[in-house]
Amino acid sequence: MDWLSPASALIGAVIGAGATLLAQRGQWRQQLEAQDRQARRQLYGEYLSALHEAGERLHLLAVGVNEPDQGRFVEAAHDAFLGESLYSLRAQLMISAPKPVAHEVRASLLAMRDLRDCIGRSFLKGSEEHAAAYRSVRDSQQRLRDLMRADLVGPE
Repeated sequence: MDWLSPASALIGAVIGAGATLLAQRGQWRQQLEAQDRQARRQLYGEYLSALHEAGERLHLLAVGVNEPDQGRFVEAAHDAFLGESLYSLRAQLMISAPKPVAHEVRASLLAMRDLRDCIGRSFLKGSEEHAAAYRSVRDSQQRLRDLMRADLVGPE
């Protein structure tokens, strides 16, 4: 019966090492999830900022603050829109964001492009067309912010 004591010690050591490895794996997984969430938070902020900046430049055109030479609204609207890196940020989000967020990222970009095209056709602030395009941008960005916030908070 002198083998019982070493066997018990060995079993205890295996259980202890296994529990430690399991706990470390859980901590590692939590750290990876926190890093992923932080990377998405930064990317979400960059994309929302780029959308906002493009919207501000389009707004300046729509209210007549920045009036293009010879009525070249199409070129001016495209220039205002392309000043930000919306397309490259959208591409990054499409591969790193959850599906509902990625879908709304695309929808928000399309809404902003519709506003750009509306202004490019000289439908400026005060017109029905501009009001409808602006509402679409505002609503899609609200849905996007809500989805991004829900993703970053996670299950409650």
